[in-house]
Amino acid sequence: MDRYTKLINDMSVHAQKDYPLECCGLITKDYKYVECQNVSTSPKNSFILDPLALLEYEDKVWGVFHSHPGSSNPLPSEEDLKHTVFDEYRFIVGFANKFFIYWYDEKLDSLIYEPFQEEHLIE
Repeated sequence: MDRYTKLINDMSVHAQKDYPLECCGLITKDYKYVECQNVSTSPKNSFILDPLALLEYEDKVWGVFHSHPGSSNPLPSEEDLKHTVFDEYRFIVGFANKFFIYWYDEKLDSLIYEPFQEEHLIE
């Protein structure tokens, strides 16, 4: 299994396992997925990644994943915009087999997203 397929599979399995709650995790610079605890007080509609996980993986983080449980079109929300303040990370949202990468574009003052594809891992 190639690294992209494994990453998608691992995120999808985690999202299904934690359903109906939002799950979250880290993607390391070698594109391995690390399940993390969602410490949000309302995990059905939001996520807060356990800060201890960020400390543990400090310089090894490529990105952050979270799920939108049960969504057939898991696009990033305006709430997700708040998490893009960490511009050193990539952000992925998804559920089942549909995933999007997203970021804040300062010039457009807008949240931008596109389907997450293998090519994004080369960056």
